[in-house]
Amino acid sequence: MLQSNIWWLRGPDRDVVIDAGLGIVPLRQEIPQMFERDPQLIITHTHLDHVGGAYEFDDVAVHEAEANALINPGPVSLDTRTLYGILGIDVPDGEADSMLQKVPHPDYDPGRYEISRAIPQRLLRDGDVIDTLGTPLEVIGTPGHSPGSICIYHPERNWLFTGDTIYKGQLLDTITGADQDDYRHTMKRLRDLEAASIFAGHGPELSLQALKDIAIDYLARPQPGNGHGW
Repeated sequence: MLQSNIWWLRGPDRDVVIDAGLGIVPLRQEIPQMFERDPQLIITHTHLDHVGGAYEFDDVAVHEAEANALINPGPVSLDTRTLYGILGIDVPDGEADSMLQKVPHPDYDPGRYEISRAIPQRLLRDGDVIDTLGTPLEVIGTPGHSPGSICIYHPERNWLFTGDTIYKGQLLDTITGADQDDYRHTMKRLRDLEAASIFAGHGPELSLQALKDIAIDYLARPQPGNGHGW
């Protein structure tokens, strides 16, 4: 559940990194070359598996609706039952007690895990343009999974980075902070987008048809108030 993607885009002068992982090991230690050209970090939303390493970046951008969650992180846990309780959902049958498959080193204590605060240098809104790479990246507001979820579109490459708005697998739309009405509006918008490749917050690259199928399937499900939408 917490095995999320970090996307690293190289530019002629500076780089952009989309999301920062869980933060159980320092990215500067594991991928030092990522920080050689003062990269800008774009956060698609502020759940723990996307902001854990945000504190390591000097230039951070996040949607204005989730800026406070970046500055003042809420409670988190790597204990499965505790985390699911924070998220406000039931623990699925068969889940392990820990969210980790292994610890990064023998002395690592999962019980001490927490999110370090990060200070955003830019607050984003739907329609904003980020030109760090020397070519524009477009911000698409896609609330639903969280209030400030965003997608990032790279027009030159025709790439779409979706965070947790769309990925292959169970979409979480009943967790704390999620909104199914917003999600339906977002799915209508994504259903009509065109992109050559879709890079999600979890799992593999998606085709355009896969993105459209996920959006269409979501919109065909019962309206909010009739149970889970996922």
